[in-house]
Amino acid sequence: MTDHPIRYSGPGDRVLDKSVAHPDEDRYGFLHIAGQLAHSINTIGREGSAVIGIEGAWGSGKTSLLNLLRSELDKEKNARTHVLNISPWLDGDDTSPVESLLLPVARIIADEEEKLFPKGKRISLHRKKELTETAKSVLYYSQATARHLAPVAEFAGLIPGIPNAGKALKAFSEAKLKGSRKTTAELRLEIAGKIAALDLSFIVLLDDLDRLEPAQAVEIIRLVKSVADFPRFRYILCYDKAVLAQAIKTGLGVEDGNAYLQKIIQIPFSIPRPESFGLRQQFFDAVVALYESVNNCQPDSGILDDLNTVTDTFGHALRTPREVQLALNALAFRYSGVRDYVYLPDLCFLQLIRITCSALYDWTEQYLTELAIVASGDGSISTNEQEHLKTGLITALSQIRPAPDLLMYRLRELLPGIEGHNAETLKLFCNIRDNDKAIMTAGRRLGSTAYWRYYFAFSAPQNVLPPEYFATLFDLARTPGQDTALAGELIRQINSKGITSRTWYEHILSQLSAPVIKERNFEECAGLLRFFFSYADGVMSIYYERDQWFSWQTLGTEEVVNDLLRRLLELNRPKGMRLLKQLFLQGSAWHWAADYLRDLLWQNGMAGNQAVSAEKRVLSNTEVASLCKFMSRRLRTRQIQNELFRFDRLLRYMYAWREIDSPKIVCRCLRRICKENDGFLNLLLRLRIEVLSTHRGAYRELRIDEVSRLIGLPQAEIRTRLEQQHGREWIVNELKDSVERWP
Repeated sequence: MTDHPIRYSGPGDRVLDKSVAHPDEDRYGFLHIAGQLAHSINTIGREGSAVIGIEGAWGSGKTSLLNLLRSELDKEKNARTHVLNISPWLDGDDTSPVESLLLPVARIIADEEEKLFPKGKRISLHRKKELTETAKSVLYYSQATARHLAPVAEFAGLIPGIPNAGKALKAFSEAKLKGSRKTTAELRLEIAGKIAALDLSFIVLLDDLDRLEPAQAVEIIRLVKSVADFPRFRYILCYDKAVLAQAIKTGLGVEDGNAYLQKIIQIPFSIPRPESFGLRQQFFDAVVALYESVNNCQPDSGILDDLNTVTDTFGHALRTPREVQLALNALAFRYSGVRDYVYLPDLCFLQLIRITCSALYDWTEQYLTELAIVASGDGSISTNEQEHLKTGLITALSQIRPAPDLLMYRLRELLPGIEGHNAETLKLFCNIRDNDKAIMTAGRRLGSTAYWRYYFAFSAPQNVLPPEYFATLFDLARTPGQDTALAGELIRQINSKGITSRTWYEHILSQLSAPVIKERNFEECAGLLRFFFSYADGVMSIYYERDQWFSWQTLGTEEVVNDLLRRLLELNRPKGMRLLKQLFLQGSAWHWAADYLRDLLWQNGMAGNQAVSAEKRVLSNTEVASLCKFMSRRLRTRQIQNELFRFDRLLRYMYAWREIDSPKIVCRCLRRICKENDGFLNLLLRLRIEVLSTHRGAYRELRIDEVSRLIGLPQAEIRTRLEQQHGREWIVNELKDSVERWP
């Protein structure tokens, strides 16, 4: 395989399904095969004849091999050997395959005969606008074998000095044919003798025979039977054996088209199937080139690793160069328009299975459609529907390689809610951890409920804000004194729905991708950061008012803030860190800020168990520790603690506070709050989490074990104290109902 991957330098440069036309374009080792074929064809000799069949499935590279073969034959052929390309599929219904071959042959013979004539005879021939006798014989033979009486009109354009006289020429040809008493056998013998006398030889390349309709395939058989036994003619036919055999069977009404084809093809040659690794490598190289051309930068190691995994697993089923090209065409067509909404390796996964296993592609779209409804709480899926989807997945996986167990493992990484490693253990629509949801949304992954639809369809124009809007937004962000105006504009968009359930605010966040932010200056990024640290709590409250089951992580706010911070620190790290410290200490959205600082701790492996690679971290460990020191002091203040009950959901905040400060400090604060019954009950109400259950639907659950760990009280004591509450039955009953197993 040569190192010449497809390059995408712009929309106009994409190659859709073009065959190899030059040796430098060869990527599958066809050039060496073409060289060996050319040598074998030449060993037959110029005086010999043969019918060679190059057999291969659709898309296996037959035309590419034929193009390279033509190039190799041209290098070695004798000056009096002519190579002719015939493509009956492109010639249309009005042109007989016999004519397509013999008209060029007649032209060559006429040219060679005229060279031998005295000058006077050549002048006379041109003055009378006549053909040479052998050329006429070829014409008559063409008419007789093709059962077609109008080739002279076409033939005239091929011989200099013969005008296209339309009906007059046709009438002339009919009269001449009727006047000729020679049989086709005599004409063939005469033509063969003249070809030998002129020392001519022909190599005929016939392509795309497997694209013909049955009637056209019969015409090809007529061509081979009537013309192919000419001496000094070597034929190379390209076709899909199974397809052409079926066309012959239908067109001729024979019982076995394959056996009939064997009577015609004297030397069959099966085009070697490209190595699976070579196909995958070609796909991988071209996708990397596509990414570079669209994004004007190289993909990072994470993208390359994921792309390699997807290509190695789901590209294993690629069988032909055409399948590789079809998948690349689909990617090139889609990616530039949705690059800010998708993760390229996930898009590659979809396009690979779309080409190699359409059943799995259809299943993936159906599953994600149902999952989006379940995850949003807008509906549920019945057991029967789940079983139907399980059966569909198992069936689809059985149709492609590699082993279904490996495919199942990779699918679990791409599609959320799937558990199990084989057909027996497979489960669908399982609970998805909040952190996993956040990661998928932040990465614009296929499994994200906020982005999955972009992978299957372009976003409608009504749901996309124009670039001018974002220019105005960044102008507000960088202008001093416009913080309130910026906040008003962004918050106003929460109430503006497009054609989907997502708000314009969510669309704005999705557009603030890393490539977009990387083009902005320090003041623009700082202005947007001030908005989040000042208004994120308010934005959260508005969304919960709209939908009490709303999941904050689906917005992807934290990823936008990460990208803004990266850009700030890249431009001026000391200044950026001073601003960040100020925002943590003074920003109004301290609830969200605590949760975000917890994300930074997890990023660096200073808490939790999901540390990211060093290149993906926003801050150093020292910088994160410094922010925790300042933030812990703020969270301990009475002002903050007195505002806790402003928020209806405190469990994530409490865990964030514990990791920023210490479990002991948090426990002490909560014990103080719980001294009063009102504080105790209000705290329990706010420590509940959202749960989606198949038997209860969406509800808020109180997990006594987590409350016990946070407050530092035994579970039994918490239950007893709840039982002892009087005059607050509705609160107590609601809390009891929130506990999954209340005694």
